[in-house]
Amino acid sequence: MKLLIRAHYRNEMEMKVLLFGGTRFMGRYVLKALLAQGANVTIANRGTREENAGATNVICDRSLPGSLDQFANSKFDAVIDFSAYASAWVEEAGNFFANRIEKYIFISTGAVYTSSNIFPITEDFPKGPPHPFADYAREKNRSEALLLEFSDKGFFSTTSCRLPFVMGPENYEDRESFAFSRLLKGLPILLGNGGKSIHSFVYAGDVADAIVAIINAGKPADRQAFNIATKQATTSRGFVELAAKVCKKEPNLLSYNPDDFALDVANFDLRNVAFPFPENNGYLGSEKIMNVIGFTPKHDLLGMLEIYFEWWLQKGDLEPKVYPLEQRILEKLTK
Repeated sequence: MKLLIRAHYRNEMEMKVLLFGGTRFMGRYVLKALLAQGANVTIANRGTREENAGATNVICDRSLPGSLDQFANSKFDAVIDFSAYASAWVEEAGNFFANRIEKYIFISTGAVYTSSNIFPITEDFPKGPPHPFADYAREKNRSEALLLEFSDKGFFSTTSCRLPFVMGPENYEDRESFAFSRLLKGLPILLGNGGKSIHSFVYAGDVADAIVAIINAGKPADRQAFNIATKQATTSRGFVELAAKVCKKEPNLLSYNPDDFALDVANFDLRNVAFPFPENNGYLGSEKIMNVIGFTPKHDLLGMLEIYFEWWLQKGDLEPKVYPLEQRILEKLTK
């Protein structure tokens, strides 16, 4: 018997979902979870990567005016938005799909919160910069606010998913691979201020399961923002130590003071790093989603790293990426 998502706004039937994004990382997991539940999925993206089996694939460059017009005669129950890099895209989509969908699920970020010295950070904490992802967070904050305005107008219901660092196979960001590639070669790993910064994590498959749970929850999830993260937070040093445990290598850790290198820690850029996580703290509390809809992530960070490591070894691209900033700091520390 075919599994069906229970649509709380119609009789139980096959749900039609439009997924913006979905070809690189998290979207793949979400597609798999939706298909397993019997959903009819359309994926809209720029068409720069291979098509996703099991879904209707549509080319849609949201940076171009009128890109949504092709959906004028389409029927969807829900939109899941992974690719809203600009809040203007959410504004356009919200107006376009007004009174034509039931649910708009927005993939947001834990970076929406302002820097805090109180942890864990819960959904009612103050939002806004300054922190290492200020521009990115500003757009996400505005997008969340726009969607609530649309909900107030009765256009559709909405839920925002605030994510920490997402782990798992197919991760195109050099995070897990950064640690494993250096550990296997016995290379030093730099830790600003000894690696004391605290971070939250979530497995990509758990994000997908959370989204399905949000859809199935119906009205209790409406107009909500949820942190989706493991209960356990980990320091930068702890991340490396867990990775070392997975690959059975002794880590070569070097501490440095970012001030000695005039580093702008407020503008973290993953294209040129000394370590793949910023120096700020980001411990997200995740009790709300458990209390409201009963969802809890299954994987802790160690489990995420174990899954990733096996996939990464099979993939075979094990060479460390070279970063000028990392090289500059290493040269000074090892003189």
